[in-house]
Amino acid sequence: MASTPSAKPGRILAKAMSNRLGHDGPDDCITFIRCNGREFHIEMSPFYICHSPAVASRYRKFIAAVRDECKIDTDEGEHPEDMIDDFHAWLINAFEPVFLEVAPDIPPSFDPAKIATGEAHPLLSEYFFPEEYRCRLEVENDKAFPILMRDEESRWVPALNDIEPEFAQQLGQYVKFFRPLELEVSFEKPDYALSKTPTRVLVELEDSGHKTLCFLKTFALGDYLGLEQELEAHLRILKSSLAHDARIARLRGVVAVEEDSRILGLLLTYIDRRRENGGLLFEDRLLHTPIPLRQRWARQIQETVEQLHSAGLVWGDAKAENVMIDKNNDAWLIDFGGGYTEGWVDEDKIGTIEGDLQGVAKIAEHLSNEEYEPYTESDDWEEDV
Repeated sequence: MASTPSAKPGRILAKAMSNRLGHDGPDDCITFIRCNGREFHIEMSPFYICHSPAVASRYRKFIAAVRDECKIDTDEGEHPEDMIDDFHAWLINAFEPVFLEVAPDIPPSFDPAKIATGEAHPLLSEYFFPEEYRCRLEVENDKAFPILMRDEESRWVPALNDIEPEFAQQLGQYVKFFRPLELEVSFEKPDYALSKTPTRVLVELEDSGHKTLCFLKTFALGDYLGLEQELEAHLRILKSSLAHDARIARLRGVVAVEEDSRILGLLLTYIDRRRENGGLLFEDRLLHTPIPLRQRWARQIQETVEQLHSAGLVWGDAKAENVMIDKNNDAWLIDFGGGYTEGWVDEDKIGTIEGDLQGVAKIAEHLSNEEYEPYTESDDWEEDV
């Protein structure tokens, strides 16, 4: 069994987390890199790439791949994801001197070995509000010069979306609001502490001393409409007569910063996913899944949607991607923020019971497709009696 990596001084464990285009010009980009628990915001622009045809070409391909346009010629077999990964690897290598200078050690909350032994208990605030450093990439004659802009404030803006204070008060009657420093991060693997954005947190929901594992759902900066739509749907669920044991990912709490109306994310029912298909119903994940098991899921989805309708609620964006399968082979409904996905529900039936029924019928058809090479019999599962 592989051992958990230790946090040795001078060890660089860096990963690009995201890219943001057009901060000053259409071909400018900021790449956000997490290294040893710090955030580095590296600004790039063609303006700073001088007399460097090789790097300029690499950068153009990277920008096109991030836009997913790829209008430039690429080598045979080269894909956008590969171009992005290759550029990130090159960028991390170029900035290694900066990383070694300001982030030579790994703080305990980002140290996989200390997390694995329980010596460190990382908090959500440490991951979403880390130390930040603003940098710039300059290139001349195809040689990279990593620049640390010590006195410059970061251009990174936390992904916080505002909701109306009155709406926050309504929610507060049904669920608690938590600050990021009140939530302990729980990674599936300690190694994820170095490179993954947290999605699992431990929270004391009932003031009982017992912590519950919840799924953390965040929203992109500016997606306040998506946040409000989902919160409004969950508020209707909380107010309804829907049985608590219905298999839906319920709202358990809200993560807010400073004021309750500035929302970082939602705490939802944590679904321990089925390992065999990653808990998902995509076509390739259904290969070799027994037909009786898929029929069980179709029945459960239909039953849960009927429960929603009996309580005067609708699912909304009914599709296979909004179903999660847990380790007990039970189907759960997720994502109540509404929306529309072509091919599952007709556009004129969005947000209606009729639309839900249409989506459920198509999910059942999707699950019954025999092209997924199902086994006729399986020793791994049998229907409960």
